[in-house]
Amino acid sequence: MTDRLTQLQICVDQLIEQFNATVNYVNVHSEQAPLDEDPSSVTNIAASAPVAGQVPPQPTQPQTGQTSNGLSDHPTSHESEGSGANFDNTINELSTDIILKSRQISMLIDSLPGVGISEDSQMQLIKDLSVELQEVESERIQKIHQKDELLKWVEGLILEVASGISNTK
Repeated sequence: MTDRLTQLQICVDQLIEQFNATVNYVNVHSEQAPLDEDPSSVTNIAASAPVAGQVPPQPTQPQTGQTSNGLSDHPTSHESEGSGANFDNTINELSTDIILKSRQISMLIDSLPGVGISEDSQMQLIKDLSVELQEVESERIQKIHQKDELLKWVEGLILEVASGISNTK
């Protein structure tokens, strides 16, 4: 399991990706709206210009207003309402995902150690932990010396046993 800061960084990265995906979705799928009141203004003309890399749809048949089955090939108001409802549903889902990720980030931030503790208290805790670390380190060094002494003692016993066995033969 990763530590909380790594989890927080991953969540922030995911939130950025969600923002990017949402803005991209809105940019691609939303209806274009005029930027200002004058339809001949430069900003409205630029906004309605074709996007580079996108090919405008070319009709393969002459436009007669009807397809071979007798139905109109223009979308009906019901179809455009459905796509608008689909757009709204997708936007609601994307915004819900962003809200949930934001709450997850808030929970991770709240779970970080030191949140709600003053700087002086944190510094005192660091000093206490430093003293405790020095004590543990001195105990470790003592145990290493004790281990070395026991190792020499065991080596001496092994040599005595080995020489005792070789003397009996």
